[in-house]
Amino acid sequence: MSFKKNLFKNILVSGGYTYLSQLINFASSIIVSRILTPANYGLMGLITVFTGFILIFSDGGLSYALIRSDYGRTYQRILTNLSWILGSVLFLITVIMAYPISLFYKNSQLFWPTIVLSTTFLIRGLSLAQGALLAKQLKFGFIGKVTLICMVISVIITVILAYLGAAYWSLVIPQIFTAIITAIYYEREVKLGFKIFPLSYIKVGFKHTKRLIGSVIGFNTINYWSRNTDNMLVGKMYGAADLGIYNRAYSLLILPLSLITGLFNTILFPSMKKLQTEGGDIESEYYFVLRVITFLSYPLVIIFILFPHQLVLLLWGKNWLQVAVLLPYFGLLIFTQTLSSTCGSLLILYKKEREFMISGWVGAFFLISAIVIGAFISLKAIAQFYSISFFLFVLSFTVYYTFVYSLKFNKARVWGFWMPKILFSTLIWLSLYFDVLLMKQVLLGLLTAYLFFDCRKEIGKIILLIKKRI
Repeated sequence: MSFKKNLFKNILVSGGYTYLSQLINFASSIIVSRILTPANYGLMGLITVFTGFILIFSDGGLSYALIRSDYGRTYQRILTNLSWILGSVLFLITVIMAYPISLFYKNSQLFWPTIVLSTTFLIRGLSLAQGALLAKQLKFGFIGKVTLICMVISVIITVILAYLGAAYWSLVIPQIFTAIITAIYYEREVKLGFKIFPLSYIKVGFKHTKRLIGSVIGFNTINYWSRNTDNMLVGKMYGAADLGIYNRAYSLLILPLSLITGLFNTILFPSMKKLQTEGGDIESEYYFVLRVITFLSYPLVIIFILFPHQLVLLLWGKNWLQVAVLLPYFGLLIFTQTLSSTCGSLLILYKKEREFMISGWVGAFFLISAIVIGAFISLKAIAQFYSISFFLFVLSFTVYYTFVYSLKFNKARVWGFWMPKILFSTLIWLSLYFDVLLMKQVLLGLLTAYLFFDCRKEIGKIILLIKKRI
């Protein structure tokens, strides 16, 4: 089976489950948001600023190492030991940090939810290697089924607890259940077992993965704070209620990144690994994938920029109208972040872990600087400075450093693809900042025409593949 057919087969299977899961989650948020307050969501956001940071260490590149390696069953089972050790350490760290976190925000309510959430690190350590092995075996249909089951159970528990008045606990407790269910299903499928290996075995396994682990953790650490410094500052400077508003707007940026890029990245890395083993043309196939992602994400950009107030009223009601002020800037980020977030998988595929880490460090410097400046002005300024910093500095550097310098892709092809997107994004940002409606509408019209022209071949190939499938 060709790369494109294999890729889209897996995307259609996994995407069907993933999108159905997210649709259920999104529908439930419409209900839950009318029961819980922005402060309830904000309180959860205060906790996840720190627990989310600790979470990035729970994988640390182990999944990439298992998928990329050609070692056998013993190596895969040794990685389960490494994931258990990581999970236990992160559990203890989170427990120790619970009280300092409540002191930092001067909010004693944070202590026990943080303790409860710490148990998820122990449970996730039991499913990490199993999940990576499923991806390596391209069993995305099974992964999708488990995701859907977990989402349905999570939504049911959340709605019931919210209705019964559990407040922020209705957002905490479901995470424990979904982590347990995932661990059970994954292990039943791959049967890696729970054997404890001697320390000497674990040292050998770590030796073969430490470079990748170090680079991925180095990238994820700084990248996390480039994405969450705003949450920490908003929570500290503006309070839980404003953080709830900001988080809700930011979640609409993360949603397409998860639905589109997250889905593609999950399938893209093992698919590209297979293509590389077969000696295929990775550069050409990668551009094909980028254009497909562009075509899928762009309708969301239009909605977020042109109809933010209508969208917020439809989804969450008048209590959340402040979200609409931030949406156009986050919506504009969808256009390019869904594309650039695939760069890491490509660098790791080519064993460019160090370059992957450096690109994250440089990008984080610009984003964190912009967030800090904006935080001293207003919530809206954070979104404004975050987005323009990404277009002008982060994306430009990432494109050059990743594709031209590190991977030695064709320069004309690289800039021919990326430069129009950088220019359009910057100009549309200016139309938003200065509130020039006509300029915004004209630019979006031109961008739409350009994208249809640029993606015409990919659209035709997708239609042909669908027709053949039917």
